[in-house]
Amino acid sequence: MQEDILRTDVLVIGGAGAGLRSAIEAKANAVDVILASKMPVAGTSCTLVIAGWITGATKENEDQLFKQIVYTGGYINNQRLTDVFVKDAIYRIPELRDYGIELEFRGGDTPDMPGHYITTRIDKNPKGFSLLNKMKEKAENMGVRMLNNVMISSLITSNGAIVGAVGVDLENMKILTISTKSVIIATGGGAYAFERSDNPPGSTGDGFTLAFNAGAELVDMEFVSLNVPKSTLPEIFKVDGEPPDFIVDSGTAHYFLGGIKIDEDCRTNIKGLFAAGEVTGGILGAARLGGSAVADTIVFGARAGHTASQWAKNNEIPILNADQVEEEKGKIRKITANKQIPSTEFLARAKSILWRYIGPVKNEYTLNKALDKLSEMRLRVLDISSENAEEIQAGIEASNIVELGRILATASLIRKETRGNFWRADYPNFDNENWLKNIVLWKDGDEINTRIDDVVMTRLHNPVGPPIGSGCFWYYPKMDLS
Repeated sequence: MQEDILRTDVLVIGGAGAGLRSAIEAKANAVDVILASKMPVAGTSCTLVIAGWITGATKENEDQLFKQIVYTGGYINNQRLTDVFVKDAIYRIPELRDYGIELEFRGGDTPDMPGHYITTRIDKNPKGFSLLNKMKEKAENMGVRMLNNVMISSLITSNGAIVGAVGVDLENMKILTISTKSVIIATGGGAYAFERSDNPPGSTGDGFTLAFNAGAELVDMEFVSLNVPKSTLPEIFKVDGEPPDFIVDSGTAHYFLGGIKIDEDCRTNIKGLFAAGEVTGGILGAARLGGSAVADTIVFGARAGHTASQWAKNNEIPILNADQVEEEKGKIRKITANKQIPSTEFLARAKSILWRYIGPVKNEYTLNKALDKLSEMRLRVLDISSENAEEIQAGIEASNIVELGRILATASLIRKETRGNFWRADYPNFDNENWLKNIVLWKDGDEINTRIDDVVMTRLHNPVGPPIGSGCFWYYPKMDLS
């Protein structure tokens, strides 16, 4: 396979809402920007298939929106992040009109109630097309270099800082090494890592594993929004052991609420590594309001782009360690799988484990079963040095999903309660006394390290009982929370 080397100030990984908004903001700050996307930029993604509404904040409803997000999130939210979200959304969402995006604002029943911006459908395209297409045009006109069908498989660090990335150009069958001062992970979520999902192909959780393998901390990874029939949820809490087929054969994975741990300016614990959008955690908590996901990509995409560009301006061009780069290139050819099993089949097996044992039914039995099965899969290695792009992509995705599954199961075992979109069949009730906590995970060799942090509370300090249910939640009558 041929090889190529690229250089840039800021590398954005992900070509949908958060990635494009990050790239636009970084380029506006006069740095060189490359945007690399596993799928075609502005193409297949969760942003493309949105229902069309985007959470709208105004000065009149900002306080009410904050309260509703924290309540819906079961008070697990980092309230500093939530505060940034509602305040920035006031001007960041309407700002999209500057790119030629048509938005109609529909307010709540009263001026202080949360409202939504509605996108316009263009012909028969999905609702998100009108959003992504204009953002892509803006980024291209500004001079952002776009790499379609490029899958970044690993990040390179030196002395605790990002210096580059390695990946595969699946269209031209090249291994790419990218030297960069800063990286923004904006790859979206991982619902397509589950066997049953309502997400489009591509949402396989690559960004979580990229960050984790580079040494970044993850938070709230147990919180994955699932859509299950209303009649099924009570049945889940009756399961003691193996999940019954009637539950496994219903419902879908929808949205990742946890992710890469960031501060208010999208910094991670790794110097030069930033993140935005669904791949991050802490903003929305244990469940989310409909429309908030798109607003999240815009608000924190802009913040990530600005912070990453400033980092790039203040740091020298990094020097890549040749031995480390070669090691990462080798991983592209040796992906977690069985030598007799095609990568695509191995990928299907990994997705099946995640849905059956870390999906709707989670108890001590299923979660330990998942860890056992995923640990077995990690020991298998397949040489995928063939020129088959589908096999290479499937192999990398499978490797990522196996690691992602271990992370999800580890976090889910620790949280011994039910809250929001997280249901422990063996702990069916919420427990504010013991579990108003955030679970943080990071990599230590082959092990997953964890710690339990206190929840960050800045404005709401008296948690009430959290809502529990599936999917997204809708807005409530005006709340009076202290």
